[in-house]
Amino acid sequence: MPRSGPSKGFIAREQHRALLTAHALLMISGLLICAVLNRRFSPERFWVQWVAIAWGALFVAHLISFSRGTLATMGKKR
Repeated sequence: MPRSGPSKGFIAREQHRALLTAHALLMISGLLICAVLNRRFSPERFWVQWVAIAWGALFVAHLISFSRGTLATMGKKR
């Protein structure tokens, strides 16, 4: 029987990809804003790297969570 639409696994993977992309764009723009604020208001103290480390750790946790969820939707027998 032919499918009339995408599978549940494909929809889940696509949702994970879209959310991870949104998180990456938010992280990049947020870090750019923090870097500008750091340069503008406290150039003598470089604190933006701590924000980058924390946000990077959250992004990696997000990546691991979504990759596990994505891999769980792949390879099932029909």
